[in-house]
Amino acid sequence: MERFCKVALNIRNLSPDVAMHHMVTTLRLGPFADSLCQKPAANLDELRQRVTKFMQLKELREFRNQARAEADEDKGKENECLR
Repeated sequence: MERFCKVALNIRNLSPDVAMHHMVTTLRLGPFADSLCQKPAANLDELRQRVTKFMQLKELREFRNQARAEADEDKGKENECLR
């Protein structure tokens, strides 16, 4: 998103509609692109807000998965010590 915004700033008289169209069509397939297809963003500001929320959610999921893996690893070590 940041790279797209930097490039978009270098284009003179770039229409927000054109920028939005190209941004959405170049997204990788996945949950975020799916959510945009279901409920398109009204403007670039809304798109930026949704990107930010999606990134925060993704980071939270990764953190939880890592915490679970560490907890499972610790339980495995405790079980080995009890044997």
